Amino acid sequence: MNHLHPPFNDPKIRRAIRLAVNQDDYMRAARGDDTTTWNICRDLYPKGTPYHQDHADLMPVSMDAARAALKDSGYTGQKLVVINPTDFPDIGPLGQVSAEMMKKLGMNVDLQEMDWGSVVQRRTKREPVEQSGWSMLHTTSSAASMASPATNSFLRGQGAGGWFGWYGNEQIEQLTQQWADAPDEATQSQLAHKIGRIALEDCGTIPVGQFYLQTAYRRRITGVLQGVAPYPWNVRPAS
Repeated sequence: MNHLHPPFNDPKIRRAIRLAVNQDDYMRAARGDDTTTWNICRDLYPKGTPYHQDHADLMPVSMDAARAALKDSGYTGQKLVVINPTDFPDIGPLGQVSAEMMKKLGMNVDLQEMDWGSVVQRRTKREPVEQSGWSMLHTTSSAASMASPATNSFLRGQGAGGWFGWYGNEQIEQLTQQWADAPDEATQSQLAHKIGRIALEDCGTIPVGQFYLQTAYRRRITGVLQGVAPYPWNVRPAS
């Protein structure tokens, strides 16, 4: 979400959205009904990584709670623009689910669909929506890059120097430095869990699920390495 302008510069409105997010809806829309290929992941650290925790209390999937929170936030119908790709099957359905969900909450949603290249260009704009800015976008990242505070752009609070949306949280940045300087793994783990909890409470980014990439290759080759992309090295003819 874009933290520079209304409505998502208000943490109360961001938190109302978090209460309504149903990851099952997102994953089924983008990945289908085969639940062996995706997971519910109510954390900004992916499942299977060292710091993952389940924050079910922060993501109760309650439209009623979300409507009440949105009413209490003082939201006054400001328009929000969701920029969404039509040519990216893993991402396009996510924006459509969010737009429909927020409309059901009574928000003034403008879903603007375009190609992925246009989304990538548009997300750099820091102007308000009246000047071709944006309010929300959806994207994906590898679990490896989200496994720690040092590399996870979605939970850091770096403000103007951070990830698109420009979420700022000085407490998270201070804790991240403490994590980097920690003398042992136990202290690092404690700090990482605290960072993850604060980031999800404050809704710098809201996770909508976790899915697994599947790669096919010929039986005539072997040595394909597991990882976040099809790496070309180590591949050789199968005997």
